[in-house]
Amino acid sequence: MMRIIAPFVFLSVLFQLVPSSKVTAQIPVSGNPVYKPFSEVHGKVLKSLPMLNSNPLLKDYDVKFYKLDVQADNESDHIHGNVTMLARVQHNPLSTLVVELTSSLVVKRVLVDGNEKQFSHEGEEIIIPLGNPLDTGAMVMTQIFYGGQTGEGMVTETDEDWDMPVTYTKSEPFYSKDWFPSKMNLDDKADSVHIFITTDYGLKAVSNGILTGTTYFPNGKVRHEWKSSYPIAFYLISFAVADYIEYNIEARPAGLSHPIFIQNFLYDRPGCLDTYRDQINVTIPIMELYCDLFDAYPFRKEKYGHYLWPWGGGMEHQTMTGMANFEFYLVAHELGHSWFGNYVTCATWQDIWINEGFATYAGYLATENLGPEYADGERAYRFESAMREPDGSVYIPAEEADDPSRIFSGNLSYNKGMALIHMIRFELQDDEVFFRTLRNFVSRYANDVATGLDFKEVLEETSGMDFTGFFNQWYFGAGYPIYEITWEQQDQTVILQSVQTTSSALTTLFRMPVEYRLFYPGGDTTVRVYQLANEESYIFNVPHPVDSIQVDPDNWILNGVAGVQETPQKKSRSEVFSIYPNPSNGSFTFKLVGELEEGRSERSLAEPLEEPYGNLFRDITVEVYNVTGQSVYSRRYEGFLPYQTYSIEMGDLTGGIYFVRFGYENSVEIKKIIVE
Repeated sequence: MMRIIAPFVFLSVLFQLVPSSKVTAQIPVSGNPVYKPFSEVHGKVLKSLPMLNSNPLLKDYDVKFYKLDVQADNESDHIHGNVTMLARVQHNPLSTLVVELTSSLVVKRVLVDGNEKQFSHEGEEIIIPLGNPLDTGAMVMTQIFYGGQTGEGMVTETDEDWDMPVTYTKSEPFYSKDWFPSKMNLDDKADSVHIFITTDYGLKAVSNGILTGTTYFPNGKVRHEWKSSYPIAFYLISFAVADYIEYNIEARPAGLSHPIFIQNFLYDRPGCLDTYRDQINVTIPIMELYCDLFDAYPFRKEKYGHYLWPWGGGMEHQTMTGMANFEFYLVAHELGHSWFGNYVTCATWQDIWINEGFATYAGYLATENLGPEYADGERAYRFESAMREPDGSVYIPAEEADDPSRIFSGNLSYNKGMALIHMIRFELQDDEVFFRTLRNFVSRYANDVATGLDFKEVLEETSGMDFTGFFNQWYFGAGYPIYEITWEQQDQTVILQSVQTTSSALTTLFRMPVEYRLFYPGGDTTVRVYQLANEESYIFNVPHPVDSIQVDPDNWILNGVAGVQETPQKKSRSEVFSIYPNPSNGSFTFKLVGELEEGRSERSLAEPLEEPYGNLFRDITVEVYNVTGQSVYSRRYEGFLPYQTYSIEMGDLTGGIYFVRFGYENSVEIKKIIVE
């Protein structure tokens, strides 16, 4: 589901958020994106909803099939009809069947295996005593006749841009009980579903799967009969009724013997199809891209589809997505849900990252591949959005798991979730492994549910890397790192010190790679280091006078920068320190052989010297770096004496070149050493 519907509003190209009757579109070719959150554009807010039903009796059966046979039109949010549910008993002998339905809908009859049953409708539960208990493995068919005023899961609204009344359903996250008897457990997907909608002649009812029949009745009614044979989560079952016309296209991804049918329903209003046709056609290259990146479209034996609706955003109803418009990013995001959200569904609402973080990243990948000139702008926007929640986590805390506004936080579930995936790609440094991980994940959890830790397991198996620390920091942890950088250059040696703080006290250190770009006249050099502590120092050999340094120049990681400052250091006029033997096996000795600051400290020359060496009682900091700039040794020597020898014991180091940095007051001296 995409509630922030204007992440790509362009100043000088055709993706502009203007009244729908004026919108045209194509893959972006120039200009700069301007972004607005959904709430600013439409002024709508999500309402607070109750928690999912925790009744343990709902765990006693597994839904295999739903058949909805209902009546609705585009002028009323009332519904009438019946729902048949086929279920398999899976825990304990089943003596009482519980089904969820809002109290505003009136239950008229209940049949169990064709027999009339007594029932009670208490609160938002239909309770059906079965009489003789059913054993584990038994199948039970329940038919519930009902009708009345629906809740928020089914509404009638007018799309003001086209003066079109529409009745539509939207069940995510807790709404399906507002319009049909159901079981709202994420881990219980129905194996198949039939949705039959009877409405007024002249209207069309659109839904999941394939339209298998249209039946006309003499009373001016028509029934549209939709069937889907793919497993489906409760909140993805849907329909919409309006005066629609149909516009169909096909995608032909490489490797598939048959094209993918893309069925689109637009309002039967002058200019509507002409307005959206070019935008809808962009679904084809996006579909073909995703099939290449994520593997074949999961529901290819049926269709992919869109329909217009008045709700301000998109909703990825399986095979038939509700769309407020056909802006490029919205099309890409919702299509991405076919793999992440529909085919693989979050196992809990706390793990909504599986749906929204991945669909947001799928949308970014569409931009990166089909409109690459906009990729940097989109990524920057999403990172900046994530940092608006300095104490926020991607994983939903248990105490907030029933709050839709937290579940569908644009800053956290969508944009920080997207950033997390981009940082995984950065950690891997191998796009082949990254995309293989995504395909492996989709394959393992196809038609099933998964948690964030399930993805971590696939990631580790595919890459051979340990991501425990990464997930503790970025998935379960809060906030982001903030870097404050000071640097200096002596001859061809650049010393960079990074002090990392964080935006949240809940996560005090992010151990992760960081890139720095060193700029000099005529060029630049990018280096990658791994920061393991809040304060780290690195040394680089740069045969050019560096004039500036940029942190994370390609915006791979979510981070803030408190400052980047060059710290001028006074070089010694002559050799001050001697270090030997050189080469060595890792044990070195050094001593002071020259004067520090001409034999005086910064205190007054009139101040008496301390005996025996006066101001030569100095504190010296000694740091050793490898050629990648990683610090391998650091020690502070207090009350350092001239001509006295001191040892550096670095243990078992890999042979090669290292740099020793001697720091004292505002001066520095660097020596190159060789470990054999």
